[in-house]
Amino acid sequence: MEIIIGFLGFVGDWLLFIFPMYQGRMELMESNSLFAKYQVKGHKPKPISLLEWIIPPLIFHRLKKTAGRAQIKDLVNNKEDFKSFYSFYNKGLAWYFVAYAGFLNGVCSTYELLNEKMELGTIGIILLIIISLIIFFAGQYYVSYLTSWKREKRFIKGLFPVIKNTLKQKHQ
Repeated sequence: MEIIIGFLGFVGDWLLFIFPMYQGRMELMESNSLFAKYQVKGHKPKPISLLEWIIPPLIFHRLKKTAGRAQIKDLVNNKEDFKSFYSFYNKGLAWYFVAYAGFLNGVCSTYELLNEKMELGTIGIILLIIISLIIFFAGQYYVSYLTSWKREKRFIKGLFPVIKNTLKQKHQ
């Protein structure tokens, strides 16, 4: 029974890493889309890298660098847009801290499951490192997928049958 409870804690803690990371990414994407109208015209920003998603202040630093002083001044002068941008940025940053707390809890519960409940010893430490790294990168990949255009297209495609059936029922 202790192993089952340990496993449930393990799953729960890792979910508390992945989904706050997802929420944080959505908040930062929202602030980024608001900021896009202030970027230099004709300048296509490069996609945000994994490192920038992992360390959110890097995104803000890059946005400041690519926008130019005039565009940032325009954003700051538009109080409503700046308030919105800054609010989304802070929410995203807060969610990332929640996600990293989940990551640390995930590492702790993985350690507890492997070394205290299953008593694997030295092999448990090696498994701890491997499992933590796999879940970390798999979580990052999954969050990237959840916020991707590919998923959005699949979602829209999945709605077509529902819409089609609804329209058929209305016409009958």
